Amino acid sequence: MSGLTSVKLSVVVPCYNEEKNVPSLIEHFAAALMKESGVELLLVDNGSTDKTGSVIDQVLREKSLGFARKITVPVNKGYGFGILSGLKEARGSVLAWTHADLQSDPEDVLRAYRLYQKETAEGRETLVKGHRSNRKPAEKLFSFGMQLTASAALSMQLSEINAQPKLFPRQFYDSLEAPPHDFSLDLYLLYQAKKNGLRIVPLPVYFKERKFGEAKGGSGSSWKTRLKLIKRSYAYIFELRARVKEKE
Repeated sequence: MSGLTSVKLSVVVPCYNEEKNVPSLIEHFAAALMKESGVELLLVDNGSTDKTGSVIDQVLREKSLGFARKITVPVNKGYGFGILSGLKEARGSVLAWTHADLQSDPEDVLRAYRLYQKETAEGRETLVKGHRSNRKPAEKLFSFGMQLTASAALSMQLSEINAQPKLFPRQFYDSLEAPPHDFSLDLYLLYQAKKNGLRIVPLPVYFKERKFGEAKGGSGSSWKTRLKLIKRSYAYIFELRARVKEKE
């Protein structure tokens, strides 16, 4: 894959203080992407304060992985900002993002891509998103509450908002205006997909435990971090509804 000239799929992975996960992350992606030509991996050092950036450089250099490259965000401005920084540099006609913590298997991105190809071959403009299984009751409750609130506030059915991966056509990404720079990016993306008539297709994924590092939100994170995410997520739901009302 080192001679990659035509990129079909760009996969963005925001990495914030993931130095211990990076070697295994890249190894898993290398194994997965060997099965598919025309795929690039963009590892975003999202303003990390540990050695994430240098570890990415070292692994890519040692393994000579031509399909992967690093994008550097000097100062962390949010999860969404890291993803958007990677998407800005992406070359593929299909774009995707997933987490760096390996709770979502890198192989899931390729499964999403194959599902996307099947759906679009049948003439459906599609966004594929993960649908998590084996989650703890408290996590399911949070997701369900957010799903109900978002669906009611925005007058559309939305589910498993923060599940990964997410995969969609470039032309849809190009149409996005003023996307948020934090975890609300997931909600914004799904809202815009529904609004623009894309078919949202769920992909069942098995949610694993994080092995290294600290969770930044959701499963495995501290309750303080989780409550902060919940507060911001609910606030953004109503911010987005206000923006929708202004345009009506």
